[in-house]
Amino acid sequence: MKLILCAFALVGSFHPFAHVSAQQQSQSNGLAEVNGTKLYYEVKGKGPAVVLIHGGLVDSRLWDDQMVPLSKHYRVVRYDLRAFGKSASTTEPFSHIEDLRALLDFLKIDRATLVGLSLGGIIAADFALEYPEKISSLVLVGAGLRGDPQPPDIKEAIAAYQAASRGAEAFVNVTMSSALYAAVRPGSSVYSRLRQMMLDNFKAVPTFVPGFWKYPQRTTYERLNDIDKPTLVIIGSEDSQTLKNIANTLATKIPGASKVIIPGSSHHPPVEKSKEFTRVVLGFLSQKKEMTK
Repeated sequence: MKLILCAFALVGSFHPFAHVSAQQQSQSNGLAEVNGTKLYYEVKGKGPAVVLIHGGLVDSRLWDDQMVPLSKHYRVVRYDLRAFGKSASTTEPFSHIEDLRALLDFLKIDRATLVGLSLGGIIAADFALEYPEKISSLVLVGAGLRGDPQPPDIKEAIAAYQAASRGAEAFVNVTMSSALYAAVRPGSSVYSRLRQMMLDNFKAVPTFVPGFWKYPQRTTYERLNDIDKPTLVIIGSEDSQTLKNIANTLATKIPGASKVIIPGSSHHPPVEKSKEFTRVVLGFLSQKKEMTK
């Protein structure tokens, strides 16, 4: 994900849903009209809230394998980021962080565990810094990091930028040959799932340009020591070296954070190694619950 964003720094159709009011929040899915947009969301289960935030190349289908097992113990929410999946498109700059805040208010969720992958990890970490009272814990999966001091891979960044200018197929082909997909075998069901999500969400690429996503002025890297919530960092053993380095930074600089490596997975463990990933997340949430008793 970082490579894609750096590329733009260097140089689907909408599915209608009936309006869902605050009084109708018992529905399992719908469109939340919040923060000047419409966000598609799904809710399943009862208990402490767990919110799943997808990455910048996919959508909320990333969490298909997690919804049922997590919902046996928790109230699980997944949603499509603005311009992704079934959420509304946009032509104006906006804040993913404020979208999430508004969605939690809409769903009457006072506190939640955030599970964020890649871009979702960036959003989760910044949200925890801006609204700590709304967070019980964090799970950061192959997360990016605003302010990360590592230099970008210029060659791959330019290739991604040039591919995007040629359309969805070219962009997806280049991206799926990158380190982010090192453990994904072409022709496999995992490959097909991830490829289709990326094709469907190519429509969100115009929002990747620098400045379109609004963030706090100070970088996350500068403020990692201020995150005071239980934090689990997850990284695939075959993910890119840049993201492995970020995982080490997060686990080192966030007070009390722990790190788990998912063997045989690259950038999307919830799909690539779904059972192992779910087991790790449930173990962390269960441990946290015991500590708060």
